[in-house]
Amino acid sequence: MDSLRHRPTAFHVTHWSDDPFSRGAYSTLLPGATPEHRRRLGEALGGKLVLAGEACNPIAPAMTHGAWNDGLRAADIAIENGVRRVLVIGAGFAGLAAARRLREAGIDCVVLEARDRIGGRVHSISLGPVRVDEGAAWLQHFDDNPLATFAQELGLSLRETDFGRPLAAAADGPVPDIDAAWEALRTGIDRALPLAEGVARYLDGCDEPTRRATRFALDANLILEACLPLKSLSVDALDEEGVGAGDRFLPQGYSQLVAHLAEGLDIRLNQPVSTIDWSGEQVQAGGESADFCVCTAPVGVLRDIHFTPPLPAAQQDALEHLGMGQLEKVVLQFEQRWWPVSPSGYLRWYDTPANFGEWLDLTDAVGTPTIAGLIAADALERVFVGRSDEEIAVVACEALQAWTDAVRNAHL
Repeated sequence: MDSLRHRPTAFHVTHWSDDPFSRGAYSTLLPGATPEHRRRLGEALGGKLVLAGEACNPIAPAMTHGAWNDGLRAADIAIENGVRRVLVIGAGFAGLAAARRLREAGIDCVVLEARDRIGGRVHSISLGPVRVDEGAAWLQHFDDNPLATFAQELGLSLRETDFGRPLAAAADGPVPDIDAAWEALRTGIDRALPLAEGVARYLDGCDEPTRRATRFALDANLILEACLPLKSLSVDALDEEGVGAGDRFLPQGYSQLVAHLAEGLDIRLNQPVSTIDWSGEQVQAGGESADFCVCTAPVGVLRDIHFTPPLPAAQQDALEHLGMGQLEKVVLQFEQRWWPVSPSGYLRWYDTPANFGEWLDLTDAVGTPTIAGLIAADALERVFVGRSDEEIAVVACEALQAWTDAVRNAHL
């Protein structure tokens, strides 16, 4: 890192896209998909099997509370079927929610978790003297989020991030009105066309300043949220809500909430499930049998599970229309904060081609100069492929330096 003006004292690079138990960050709508595909994926099957998780929740997809609420939905289906014993596959938020609801109903329940830990795509790690989240970090839709209620009841430290007030900079000049460009695109695009084609046609009718603003809006508001290139996304991805509703994060890490919610549950770690046989009166999976199975494996993993009999056509079609967004995080820690301070803690960087477009300054919350950069979709191919974690951290530092220079030049 000799070329850097500021060297991190510690760094961490995530690799969710390569994780065999997730295959990506969270679910997203592929071309032709609608929220109905999410609902259909989660329909009860034969009174003994249901798929559940954030991918099955059309109201709060890609969110931890979306997973939680869908786990509760799945548990209620099992309870309505009068079952006595349930297998839950996965100890992420959907699995924990299902297991807790079933335990409260007096139903025997065992959770089989493939990893050597609970939490799924929520995992807090130590970086220097602080805890940071590898995966999900925010309690979104805070006022309507049951996990936020748990966090408040436990007295956990919370810190709000105002995503509507980023300190923003662009590599090629002043930052345009991103919000206006985004709303104009969502209103003006021909939704009868595939997304990439519709965007191309929309941009053809714009002047150059509008095209620039729209490209930036797409990078920030769609690709960093849905986490796939335009050609791989549904038009309906324009409408799936992301951040920005009073979101708060936990400075001591999300895993503290996971640990609380897992208390008292029968969770078996290091138990990957490759087959689920629901052909008989009992469901068989992972060497266990039960009256009912709630499978909360991410859609990136569901395709690798062998179901007997195969999933019905409606579920297979839904699964084919849902993919896993590719999003990674690089967390950097320094001896001092050398970048400009955003009052909201939120930074945006507009560059062409896009790289680390979103930054969250954790410094004030954790007490040590720490900042996390997010990068998604095809930008990962440009930055991650063929590089070591240290080399990726260098590229992230360079992007943060470029953003810092742009902000300071804009204020000269």
